[in-house]
Amino acid sequence: MGKLRPGHLVEAGLWLSLCLVLYIYSFDFDQDIEIYKFGASAWPRAIILLIAIAAIGQLVHHWYKGDEASSDMISAAVDDGSHEAAHEAHHEDLKWYLSTLALLTIPFIYMRVPDWIAAAFSAEDSGLHLIRIVVAAILIAIVIYYIRHYRVRVMLMLPLFFAALLEDFGFYALAPFFIIGVMYLFGERRPKPMVLIMALIFGLLLLLFVNILFVGLPVGNIRPFYDIGSWVVTVLQ
Repeated sequence: MGKLRPGHLVEAGLWLSLCLVLYIYSFDFDQDIEIYKFGASAWPRAIILLIAIAAIGQLVHHWYKGDEASSDMISAAVDDGSHEAAHEAHHEDLKWYLSTLALLTIPFIYMRVPDWIAAAFSAEDSGLHLIRIVVAAILIAIVIYYIRHYRVRVMLMLPLFFAALLEDFGFYALAPFFIIGVMYLFGERRPKPMVLIMALIFGLLLLLFVNILFVGLPVGNIRPFYDIGSWVVTVLQ
């Protein structure tokens, strides 16, 4: 099979499986909207398609070139011993990929488990909201544990978890913590720079989407997160 290794196939399989799951999930919000003729699912599906194309392209690249061409493009990383460090940390074996896949299920656990619990106890909307908050708190605690021990895996999972929480907790309440989490994963530990950079990035995002593009970012549907999002939108507009 050319110059492919098992790790290449597993990696491509994980990305393509993720794309398939996300595409199937997109039918849950596939509906017409007045301000965009292509519907609510158009942009998410476009991003999913780009991810799938990138995964297939990388697989084809490895088929023809193996790891040699990639090593040339990231020679600096090879020179500092990162490849050897990944090998020594067992980041190339099947166990690492399976544990990473298990971590990637956290966003989908949040999207499904609260509804199952609510259905089992015939919970009303207020009860479902409480269940979602409790499940989210438990999963966030798990993610915080993984951040301390498995930063590379959390880097893959965190954007998906952020997207899964958006509908209930809203962009305005979650984005600051997401930005700080990303900085922490990339090695920043100084509180003051983290807060300042978070405020700058968050402010620019609000300026771009709310004031310039007039894009309706999710405000959430669980109180008090909904109240926070609505208040921010009211102040900015």
